[in-house]
Amino acid sequence: GSGMHTHVSIWKNNENLFGGETYKGLSEFALHFLGGVLRHARGLAAFTNASTNSYKRLIPGYEAPSILTYSASNRSASVRIPYGISKNSARFEFRFPDSSSNPYLAFGAILMAGIDGVKNKMDPGEAMDINLFKLTLDEIREKGIKQMPHTLRRSLEEMLADKQYLKEGQ
Repeated sequence: GSGMHTHVSIWKNNENLFGGETYKGLSEFALHFLGGVLRHARGLAAFTNASTNSYKRLIPGYEAPSILTYSASNRSASVRIPYGISKNSARFEFRFPDSSSNPYLAFGAILMAGIDGVKNKMDPGEAMDINLFKLTLDEIREKGIKQMPHTLRRSLEEMLADKQYLKEGQ
């Protein structure tokens, strides 16, 4: 596949700001960062999944996660918190980006989405510690779970409708 799973942590003065005492050893800062990325993920896809072929792997039932949620050590979630993290190794693995993206734009957009989440204290919701690959489309809809866009056109529409966070600092 063309997956470019992206591990992210934020450091300040040699301290990992993602390490803490909440879900699976994450900090409130980390959860708000994650909330921003999940909130903006459908538009982020325009940067992280930049070709029409990107969306052939972001479909339910395929090995790439298409359901926008997070979980610990769960490869079916779009954001995975690696198992057994310590304060210094606390991080997220964003599993939806792929190698068609321009890494400078993709990483910049992920960072801006996370910063927006921190600034606005965005809640990522509850973790889904289940095998999401086994959910049917009806179950996904019933639970109200958002999914990644299924086409490049749709991700571009989402990005254009949700672009204000990308303009911060201008």
